[in-house]
Amino acid sequence: MTDAPHLTRQRWSCLIALRKNKVLQRREFLARELQTEWRGKMWPASGATMHSLREAGWVEQVVIGGKGEGLPFRSGGPAKAWRVTEAGQKAIAACPDTFPGEPVYKKDG
Repeated sequence: MTDAPHLTRQRWSCLIALRKNKVLQRREFLARELQTEWRGKMWPASGATMHSLREAGWVEQVVIGGKGEGLPFRSGGPAKAWRVTEAGQKAIAACPDTFPGEPVYKKDG
């Protein structure tokens, strides 16, 4: 048995969404920026989904922003964001177009 992470439907959906969005592959992003499809609708990824991707080793949590020192206003301070790892890049590249856990039926006609 291998130590590779299990490709769940949610993880697969996130990898497909990341494949379609090259910008998120290159920079830090908030979880809500990762829009995944579920039953024909687009939904932002949740914190639990991002934690699952982190457990798989495909994303890592980073801190962005600062205290706003030198600004003429107060900011909310640093925020936690996500970044795709090298293993995540490999997973995105290897991700199948169709979720492998469900059968694909050929349409006749």
